[in-house]
Amino acid sequence: MHPLVPVIMTLGVILFIVGISVYAILGAKKTKVVKFFGKEYQLWSFVAATIGLGTALIMLSVLMPKYIDYQPEKTPQSTQPLLSSNLKYELDVALNSLNLTGGAMTNAIGRFQVEYQAASQKGEKNAMELLVLELGFRIRTELQNQNYPEAQIERDVERILNILKQSNKQANGK
Repeated sequence: MHPLVPVIMTLGVILFIVGISVYAILGAKKTKVVKFFGKEYQLWSFVAATIGLGTALIMLSVLMPKYIDYQPEKTPQSTQPLLSSNLKYELDVALNSLNLTGGAMTNAIGRFQVEYQAASQKGEKNAMELLVLELGFRIRTELQNQNYPEAQIERDVERILNILKQSNKQANGK
């Protein structure tokens, strides 16, 4: 359903009810003139306009889905690959042992998974390699800031990237 449908229908119902209410209240008082925003209107024309416009808006909201096609945008989070329990455990252990459990690193890994899977499905090898290089650089930088030995950094970066690549292979294999 188009997001404007409830708004238009609500406005139509409000105008319709205002028209009926004004007619009931002022008609009982035998008033012939309605003052609205400093202008004077005949009661019958004011009531006809509000009820007619309310009815037209209600009909527009009913017919709108039939003539206006609406496709909501798909969120990229819905395509995020799920790690199997073994790979998730292995990734958590690797990240915890390296003290890489901060929010920025978690967000970077989540973004990597989504973008890597999308690039893999499109067959974009260059984009996949760039994503691997970017995440590898990010992990290396974090580990260098924590004063890890250079040889250990390379092994740990490769281990984490291999886990993430395995998760993508499993997601594509299903």
